[in-house]
Amino acid sequence: MRDVKFYDATGIVKLIPENFEDLYLLAIIISNGDMVSSHSKRRFRSDESDLGEQKDVFIKIAVEKAELDKAGGTLRLSGKTLEGHPEEYVKINSYHTLSIGPGSQMEIQKQDWSAFIIRRLRQAVLDSKRPKLGIIAMDDEKATIAYVRGYGIDITGELYSRLSKKMKERDFEMQKENYFKEIIGTAERMGVEIVIFAGPGFMKDDLKKYIDDKKIQVGKRLVYASSTDAERSGVREVMKSETVSKLLESEHVKKEFWYLDLFFRGLRANGAVSGTEKVNAALDEYKIGAVIVNDSVLNSMEVKALLEKADKSGVRIEIFNSDDEAGRQLASFKNIAGIEKSLL
Repeated sequence: MRDVKFYDATGIVKLIPENFEDLYLLAIIISNGDMVSSHSKRRFRSDESDLGEQKDVFIKIAVEKAELDKAGGTLRLSGKTLEGHPEEYVKINSYHTLSIGPGSQMEIQKQDWSAFIIRRLRQAVLDSKRPKLGIIAMDDEKATIAYVRGYGIDITGELYSRLSKKMKERDFEMQKENYFKEIIGTAERMGVEIVIFAGPGFMKDDLKKYIDDKKIQVGKRLVYASSTDAERSGVREVMKSETVSKLLESEHVKKEFWYLDLFFRGLRANGAVSGTEKVNAALDEYKIGAVIVNDSVLNSMEVKALLEKADKSGVRIEIFNSDDEAGRQLASFKNIAGIEKSLL
C-alpha cells in the first residue's frame, strides 16, 4: 500500500493498493455504506438508439457490495452513484461498479475510522517496503543488485567483473573466481530468504557450477533464471516473469500450510477452534493468538466484526486463498479458525 493520506476533518483516506494482498485488506476494511471514489469507465449513450462509447470518469459510490475477483486480480465495489465528473457522463443514483486493481488511485470515506483499521493500513505501508526476494542479474561484464518489494524493484548497486578477453587464461579464471566470490558475498548479505541469479549466456550457469562444486553455503534459497541482459531492464524482466510470480505465490502457500498445520495440532491438543461462534468465544476469553480465515468470507459482516475484535486484541490474522489446497481444507472447518497462543 502506498500514498496513504488521512484527512481527519472529512473522514477520507486516499491510497493506492499495490498488490492483491492490499486488495484483501481493502475487502476487510470497506463496509456497506462507505463512500468510495476512483477512476472508472462508463458507457455513455446520447439517445436510446445510440450503442454508446466508454468514457473515462471519476465516480463516487455508496458501497452496497464488495467482491474479490481473484481471476481478474481486482476488488469490485458496487453501489449507487453519488457524484462524479465529467458530469455529462455520470448519472446520479444509478448503479455502478468500480473495479479496483493494483495501482488504482482511490478514496475511502467512513463516518468512523477505527484505530484497528488505521493500524492495518499503516502496517500495509510498512510491509510494502520490506524486501520479498533478491535479484542479481549478471553477465561477464557486470552484475546488477536489486530487491523485489511490495511497490516494485529497488536497484541497490552494481558489481563489475573486470574481466577482459585479452587476459591470459590463468589470470582470466582467477579474476572470474574473484567476481563470483564478490557476487556470492553480496547474496549472503541480502536481507531475504530467496535470491534469484539471472542473466544471458553462460555466466550464471558457471556461477551455479562454482557454488555446487565448492559446496558453498550461501544461506539462502538460490534460484536461477534467464534474462536478456544484466542491466536494470534485465532485473525488470525477471521481476515480471513467471518465475518470480510462482516464487511469491509458493511462499504465501507455504505460510498458509504452516498455519494450517498449527491449527490441526491445536485440534488434537484442544488448542484450536473453528467457526465464527467458537472463535468469537475464544477471543472473549483471550485464548487466541492467531485467526486464519478464507478470502471467500471476507465480505461477511460477522467475519469483519470478528477480525476487528481480533486485531484490537493484537491477534495475528492470516488470510487464505480459498482456491488453494490449504483454503479448501479450511473450508471444511467453516472457513475460519482460531489457534491458541501457546502453539505460536
